[in-house]
Amino acid sequence: MEIYISINGVLRNLIQKFDYLYTKDFIDNDPEEKAEDFEYRIHYPIRNDNLLNYFAFHSKTEFENYCFIEYPLEIFGHAGISYMTAFSDLNRSIYENKDINFTLIGVDELGKSKPSTLFFLSKNGFLGNNIKFILSKDIKSEWQKCDMWITDDKRIIDECPKNKRAIKFATEYNSYFTHSTEINNLTNIKDLCLTSWEKSTTSMWTKLLNNVDPFMFLNKLRTKNLRQKEV
Repeated sequence: MEIYISINGVLRNLIQKFDYLYTKDFIDNDPEEKAEDFEYRIHYPIRNDNLLNYFAFHSKTEFENYCFIEYPLEIFGHAGISYMTAFSDLNRSIYENKDINFTLIGVDELGKSKPSTLFFLSKNGFLGNNIKFILSKDIKSEWQKCDMWITDDKRIIDECPKNKRAIKFATEYNSYFTHSTEINNLTNIKDLCLTSWEKSTTSMWTKLLNNVDPFMFLNKLRTKNLRQKEV
């Protein structure tokens, strides 16, 4: 089984760090070159769909320059963890479930944010083997490569195929939507896998039975029993 785990939200509280840095850099300390017709501001409550919806920048270019060129280590490398035992829970799951392949996923990380994320994972003692960076436009195709995806991202959950399973990792930033399966820690991954396997097995047998004529099936079963009695 292949399980994807999103880095942001599940392991890293990126939004909290971004909120702190933006407030310090743009709200508490006004930039020297301040446009008369523009105001740096934060729109609360903050959600995890798109930071540009909540943090004002002159342009998307300025936002990307701030995140991926000027302060990626501060934002991505020094962000806090999602909850106190996130990495010990993840490492324990990896160690205890060697039949499962775990891959950490970073979405839309550009420029220097990638090495900063690797620093974040190293700093917090990640012991797994697989780390992958993808673009949001590739979410749909990435679903074809995994069986389960644990994420805080609604875009990923919405793209989940019927034969796969999405798990919502609940945070204070994604309470605006709900999902059938929600967790707030990584301690019960094995149970989630077992439940997913049972559902997929039941679905498979249901499909097989739906494709079988019940009367033909019963007649074949009776014939088989009669032959066994004759022997």
